[in-house]
Amino acid sequence: RGFVFDGIASVIDYALPSPDGEEDEGAENKIEPMLSHDGAEAMTTLLLNFLHGSYENDLTYKIPSMMCMKKVYGCLQGARTLSNTSHDHLQLIDWEKMVTTIYNDVCLSDDGLIAKNGFESLKRVLLSTNVESIPEENWFILLDMVSGRPPCIAVQQARTSSLGFIERLFLMLMPYLSKKKENWVKLEEFTITMASLARQNLRAGRATELFETTVHTVTNIANVM
Repeated sequence: RGFVFDGIASVIDYALPSPDGEEDEGAENKIEPMLSHDGAEAMTTLLLNFLHGSYENDLTYKIPSMMCMKKVYGCLQGARTLSNTSHDHLQLIDWEKMVTTIYNDVCLSDDGLIAKNGFESLKRVLLSTNVESIPEENWFILLDMVSGRPPCIAVQQARTSSLGFIERLFLMLMPYLSKKKENWVKLEEFTITMASLARQNLRAGRATELFETTVHTVTNIANVM
């Protein structure tokens, strides 16, 4: 199993350039991905199996598989390869499984650094997803999951990292979902829950990164919305 995973990781390292401008400083031209849509879909499916512990409930590769998936999405984000057709890169079921697994198994970790990496990966997924390609009911399932199971306030690094993800959810989904009047009640409930979480963050102490990030995030959301 370790040999197989190393092979997958090696293919991704070779076929995809580093995200976020991490290429060598001496590189004159941007490196284009060498992995096709079909190849990316196959790699994503395998990574999801490792992430979810599908192989005899072995979760040893949970974090490495998430980091590989983060690299795949970092490159796909720039290329805008996800569209609103069911045949592009990820099937809906894979998208649901990936988002749910990363949030529940990684973002809610008691290790703040692991949780931070999880939220960064989820933000990449959001940025790489055409909002209209996901049914509205699935977006609301994600909102319910985020509002119903936030990171523990005692793990402040995880709680702080969640704010960037929540901000992205607001800015991406509110304009789209609020077009339908029947969605207003659910969106209002989500907003009220997030406001309650923000109050908890502020009450946890002023001289903290969590306090400052909460104020910045809420202010930015209010200004944009």
